[in-house]
Amino acid sequence: MARLGNIAREALSTEDQQYYDAIAGSRGSVRGPYGVLLHSPDLASRVAHTGTFVRFDLDVPESLKETVIITTAREIRNQYEFAAHARLAREAGVPEETISAIANGTAPTGLSGDPALLVTYTKELLQNHKITDETFDAVKDKFGIKKTLELTALIGHYLLVGQVLTAFEVDLPEGVKPEIPNE
Repeated sequence: MARLGNIAREALSTEDQQYYDAIAGSRGSVRGPYGVLLHSPDLASRVAHTGTFVRFDLDVPESLKETVIITTAREIRNQYEFAAHARLAREAGVPEETISAIANGTAPTGLSGDPALLVTYTKELLQNHKITDETFDAVKDKFGIKKTLELTALIGHYLLVGQVLTAFEVDLPEGVKPEIPNE
């Protein structure tokens, strides 16, 4: 059971309801991490603003963004984040084999091209807390320094979101099954 429930719009001050409305407007509803984050409306707004950039405005194919996000979720073992973005990865055309390999922790083995490169980059950063020169240079050469920075911020944003989900034990939505195997 979640340690902190979603906050209702009506529970917020009139001034803070603007944050709720902005989050609902950009994402269709307030759920998951934002239901928790709105207990600090200003923080929720700032996190949502960054999330809007990295998720919706970052000029990288959706399939690659979702591959990075589910890799981040897998590395921190967050079922909520993984399940939410595995669905979006599927919608963006990420093959089921890629999603399964990431969920099982075997990727980048079996992957190639940009997905393999970005999974390697993400895993090195989150597992080793550093990135090899070879991997960094490959990402920089492929995407340029600006996109490399933005992709790194994408990882950081979903690391933040995943930690909020984990700390407050946000439950998977009803009917959603965990996809990351227990280790």
